[in-house]
Amino acid sequence: MKKLFLLSLTILFGLKSFAQETGNDSYRIQRLLIYNQKGEVLLEKNDFGWMTPALRHNSKTTIKDGLMNLASEYGVKVSSPKITGIFMFMSDYKSISQFRQHYSCNFIDGGLKVPENKKDVQWFSISKAIEMMSLPETKAPLVIRDMTKHLLYYPEIIWGGTFLLSKKDGKISYKTVENFYPLN
Repeated sequence: MKKLFLLSLTILFGLKSFAQETGNDSYRIQRLLIYNQKGEVLLEKNDFGWMTPALRHNSKTTIKDGLMNLASEYGVKVSSPKITGIFMFMSDYKSISQFRQHYSCNFIDGGLKVPENKKDVQWFSISKAIEMMSLPETKAPLVIRDMTKHLLYYPEIIWGGTFLLSKKDGKISYKTVENFYPLN
């Protein structure tokens, strides 16, 4: 009886620690490339620098609803989003890997507005957008810029790739594990 009790406690605490390890870090990040009629792309400025709008969540929502709601936070109505990239982030400082999905859509209507917790939003040409994501004060991992750059240069292809993230002195660097490759 005592052995059964100890086994039950071991299983219970083992499952609890597993759930905590994966549950707190299980979220999705979906980035949205929004193009206007001039071929410019929308960037937001936040505490980490300039980048495409992103949706980070672990809530129950459909892909389309989540992305359409994200666009509406910027005051814009957009076409139905299309997948442009699926990437894997592995990490030497976390025990889990995470997917990053990128979508693109076209601006249909609306007036641009700065969402709460953002510093600015603007339309940029592709070359200017890449320049803005490369500013020296950028705190975001450069892998975000490099993935976005690839998607902006080759928008007709759905891309995949895998990156290993490392953290040293609070700064994140990356190495390419699987270089960009077409998924379609």
